[in-house]
Parts: sequence; C-alpha cells; structure tokens
Amino acid sequence: MKVLTSKSKICLIGEGGVGKTSLLSLLQGREVLEKRVPTVGLEVEDSTLNGTNCSIWDLAGQERFKFMWQDFLRGAGLAVLVCDSTDKNMDKTKEIYDRFIRNIGTKIIAIANKQDLPGALTAQQVQKKLGGIKTYGMSAIRPELRQRMREILEYETSTI
Repeated sequence: MKVLTSKSKICLIGEGGVGKTSLLSLLQGREVLEKRVPTVGLEVEDSTLNGTNCSIWDLAGQERFKFMWQDFLRGAGLAVLVCDSTDKNMDKTKEIYDRFIRNIGTKIIAIANKQDLPGALTAQQVQKKLGGIKTYGMSAIRPELRQRMREILEYETSTI
C-alpha cells in the first residue's frame, strides 16, 4: 500500500442535489441535514485518511459554477464522481465525466448515492452506465455508513 506523504486533494463532483455535501458531512461525522442547502462555488474541508491530511473539495453542482470545475480539479489525486442513482441523472453524470474529468490524468471513482431510495439503480448498474468507472453504492443519510465511506476513500487514495 502506498502511503501519501503530502497533503492530498480529493474533489467531489456531480450535478446539484446528488448528495456531495451530504457525503462530506457523513465522512466528517456531522449530521446530514434533511433540508437541501446548495453549495455556493466551492467548500473545502480537511480530513485525515490513512494518517495523511487531505483536502476534500466539494464542487457546487449548479450550472453557473461549472465553468470553474476544470481549475478546481487541477492537482487532484482523486476525483469522486457522485450521482443520485437514477436513470435521469446518468446522462448528466456521463457528460460531466466526458467534459471535465476523463482527460485530466486523475484517478476517478464514482459514488452511486441515494441507494436507500425506491427504484435506485444499483452500484453495478451505475458502473455499467458510466462505462466501467469503479462505482460504490452509498446512502449519505445513513450514519452507520460513515466508516464505509472513510474506507472507500482511504483505499482509493492509497492506490494513487
């Protein structure tokens, strides 16, 4: 296992409302709010993964902020493409992948969030629709999944 020796940058990217901020709150051990409060521009928080300090960048998903994404992604060791596990969201998520992160030279994984909702696509279905990007299922509103979220990011950053 490769241990990162410098501060790592992880970017959470996806459409507005898919749960990027909720996933970050879950990871940090905060209560996930039921009321949706959209991120404005960017939120950056520090966390420790594998004993290493990491900066986790939560990129706002609204259309008016997308012009900044390419700059925000620069220097990231890991891009986490977040979707809400619905067919409706898949086209937009694939577009984000093609437009912003396919060619940046950064490791990319996907989180199929909102697995708790009726009719949610499985992580395997999302992975297939995204062309094989390694995909993990998650439900940011379930506090008992905090350790799983941490383990996913620790594993994925250990292989950068």
